[in-house]
Amino acid sequence: MGVLRNYEFSFLSISFIISFSLQLMGAYLILWFYSIGLSFTEIGLITSIYMILTLPVDVPSSAFADKYGRLKIFSIGTLIYSLGLISLSISLSPIFVFLSYGIMGIGLGIYSNTLEAWIVDSLNSRGKVPKIFSRQQIANGIAGFLGNVLAGILVLLYHKLNLPILMAGFIMLLTLPIALFSEDNKGEKTITLPTQRIMKEGVKYVSSKRPLLALLVSSIFTVFPLVAWMQFVSPYVVNILGFPQKYWGFILSAYFLTVALGGYINEKLLKRINHKLITIFSVFLLSLFVLMLSISNLILVLLLLFGLSLIYPIRSSNIISWENELIPSNYRATTLSSLSFIIRIVYILAPPLVGYLISAYGYSFTYIAVGILSLVGVIPLVIAYEVKTL
Repeated sequence: MGVLRNYEFSFLSISFIISFSLQLMGAYLILWFYSIGLSFTEIGLITSIYMILTLPVDVPSSAFADKYGRLKIFSIGTLIYSLGLISLSISLSPIFVFLSYGIMGIGLGIYSNTLEAWIVDSLNSRGKVPKIFSRQQIANGIAGFLGNVLAGILVLLYHKLNLPILMAGFIMLLTLPIALFSEDNKGEKTITLPTQRIMKEGVKYVSSKRPLLALLVSSIFTVFPLVAWMQFVSPYVVNILGFPQKYWGFILSAYFLTVALGGYINEKLLKRINHKLITIFSVFLLSLFVLMLSISNLILVLLLLFGLSLIYPIRSSNIISWENELIPSNYRATTLSSLSFIIRIVYILAPPLVGYLISAYGYSFTYIAVGILSLVGVIPLVIAYEVKTL
């Protein structure tokens, strides 16, 4: 048995380290890919390979997590992801970038959803779940700010776009002792079931719940604007709109303070507004802001990015809470992975498609198209809300 029982401290500490590492890595990742000669389509294809390799391990690893312990499986996945990240930092040819990203994809597929399943069942209180995920967004925002500041400093001092990626791989390893010395948990009844049965029951549960399916459909529609915003906005701002590349990391760091602010605002909103209604309005605003990125004005785009950084954590924390409210403890990690399995299939398709749209038709057309698509994703949320409240 682990020695740490302060579940919130462990969860927020691990979330902080992961967010810090990912943002340290991500601040200049696309610009680095671009600098070593990868096209937008190739960058999208790399992301697709990354997502493809999560698929074979995602649901089975979560079934193992429900049976043997969520943090044990999380630790294995995080170790593999970190090693892939370190390998990525020294990969200067497309083939090695593909291989390293593939290793990272396997690691992500193993550890994804295990941490969320662990904290929801550790808290054992439905009322605490939206609050803990709001606080996670605050921690992630602060971590993202610090990660991007460090990335900016490293690039400014050493002029190596891949140095932050290398450091991120080592820093992510710090999650392992926290996870391994925290009290682990499993699904309530799944420890006596075969792993294959756990997988079958988790997938079956997703298909049987109409509100859960509606949330899934909405998330599918939201993938495309998120890809267009998060993965492709840095070349848009730097190479198209003319923002100085060496200062981009510092701008990103400011955005992540806005993420923390979004988590704080959401915690205050939860005292007055149902988390489901907050989800619906946040997805609407996110879609509208992505659509408006089509206006090629540097100041406006920078302001819209602040708005997106504020809205996204609100949407994210509340839709996670909504999903977990509909999922039983027995198959929590497996059911969450069943949902993410489908989302990742969409993520396989979205980056190359968005990259192609940008290459063929430009950023303005792309942001209009994906913004409208995301607005359609508001409809399933309304359906899910009405079904639950009838």
